[in-house]
Amino acid sequence: MLPVSAYRLLIALSLALLGPWNEPTSAGQITNEPVGFNGYTWGASPSQYPSLKRVANPAIADQFPNVEVCENPNEALTVNGVTVTKVYYRFYKGQLGNIQLLYEGRENREKLLKWIEETYGKLPPVERNQKQIEWHGQNTVITLGYDVTNNQGGVWFTYLLFSPFDNAAIDTSGY
Repeated sequence: MLPVSAYRLLIALSLALLGPWNEPTSAGQITNEPVGFNGYTWGASPSQYPSLKRVANPAIADQFPNVEVCENPNEALTVNGVTVTKVYYRFYKGQLGNIQLLYEGRENREKLLKWIEETYGKLPPVERNQKQIEWHGQNTVITLGYDVTNNQGGVWFTYLLFSPFDNAAIDTSGY
């Protein structure tokens, strides 16, 4: 078994390859702490959601030790008018701890930013134009990112108690 520092390094390197960021992370405060997202509850096991299937792509499925990555192949999700292109559910040691939504387009980033602020908490105005924005709650981190070079973005909901990520030390925004 690898030491914790080795896991953190592995995760940091993997995420850096998935979505490197050159700007510092900004943070807002979550005022309405989520217990999950879209009917999926933090701490649930994959077996509680029969429609979920393990992701076959090893580049996505095998990024982290003790993490099972699932998707619902038939899922069609729209959030505040934004059609989500893909949703990944990450189960850490058999418990749901992360949900990742992928989207396309700068205009969709703005719609998602508005939705996150209305649902989970306002963002200080100075932080609205950052490439990556985070909202921190007592147990949850919500990350909104967008990359102009590929016109793609992601929203991460991370429940810290069931996540291998150390959000204070690494970037969890890769998509």
